[in-house]
Amino acid sequence: MVRNAGTKRMRAIVLAATGGCCVLMLLLVMPSYPAEAKAREGERYTILPVENPRFCNNELFHAYEDYYSPRMRQLRERYGLGAVVAGETEEWKRILLLRHWIKSKVAIDDDNPTPAREDAFAILDAALRGGKFHCTHFSIVQHAVLNSFGSVTRRLGCGPGLKDDGGHHGVNEVWVNKFSRWVLIDAKYDSHYEKNGAPLSALEIRDEVWRDGAKSVVCVVGLERRTLKPDPATGKWEIRPDTYRWCSWETNTNRFTTFPMKPSSTLVMFKDDIFASNTWYRDGKPHWAYGTPYLITTTRRDWIEWTPNVIASKVTIEDGKVRVFLDSCTPNFRSYQMRAGKGAWADSEDRVELPIAGSGIHRFTFRVINLFGVAGPEHRVEIVRSSYQEQNP
Repeated sequence: MVRNAGTKRMRAIVLAATGGCCVLMLLLVMPSYPAEAKAREGERYTILPVENPRFCNNELFHAYEDYYSPRMRQLRERYGLGAVVAGETEEWKRILLLRHWIKSKVAIDDDNPTPAREDAFAILDAALRGGKFHCTHFSIVQHAVLNSFGSVTRRLGCGPGLKDDGGHHGVNEVWVNKFSRWVLIDAKYDSHYEKNGAPLSALEIRDEVWRDGAKSVVCVVGLERRTLKPDPATGKWEIRPDTYRWCSWETNTNRFTTFPMKPSSTLVMFKDDIFASNTWYRDGKPHWAYGTPYLITTTRRDWIEWTPNVIASKVTIEDGKVRVFLDSCTPNFRSYQMRAGKGAWADSEDRVELPIAGSGIHRFTFRVINLFGVAGPEHRVEIVRSSYQEQNP
């Protein structure tokens, strides 16, 4: 398999070889280093424990937006999205800028939305002509916009789920590499939720709602992170944390680049004790997905909270050589990168022989880069020579 092949044929081979999974195991020759840079024969080294971001494999969400689709570039160019984030290199701030732009361009009308095809181009074109839309349209646009900049983004359906309070709200979650977590974001209200200053995922908000009514959760709005308190008089029930008492995730997260195929997706719900003991009501009736082939339930929370761009590693020491085997599940994967100590980042393979020489602690950092140039969370490996460790307990 040739790394970084750009043709559609090669991408098809990659997907066929992996069953559509986004894990690329590049079976290439490991880089070689001068003999003096390798651990000396018989030298004893110890792998130090390091706290790295947790890796959870992707078992459910295998469809993702295609970097090579012309629609990605067209979306950014038609609406001047590059200018929206110009000069901002911090990932989370770029996400907030794009969310704020959507809010500034799309007006709300829940009861009589402007007739338009449920596609980001159609919605945005109509909005710029004065059209108004509801939450589903906002989530479709935000999904496309954030994915076009290399952020792994998906769509959710949520609601209070009570028989007499059973509204439904469409939002998104985006994977934020800075936090190594999914974050619930709502373009309709330019908002997300935080607890003690930390942005929350949909499941984390749900947990807080069921635990104590989400007393410690606040709705944060806009670039200035203004706290918004729900006001019953406004009728905006969608900004209440208990909007996320129930959540479902679309498994097909590639609806933008598979156009003009009709979008359709199975829904995933978390099957825990809460699910088993309660019923999700939507508009006074049990949720339509119950008892249908469209509903997938899982007891595995980590299958819902899988970790894009995060690295898992296996480190071995044999015959005086230290080797690292890397794994990740990265949509639109470009390459792994490695940095020794505080040195410069350089592309690396998924199997690396570390250039260790001399005493002391040897620190190496790895990350993935996707085709958009977005870097994943850093993954550290630290090795110490046993004799040094004995002298410096």
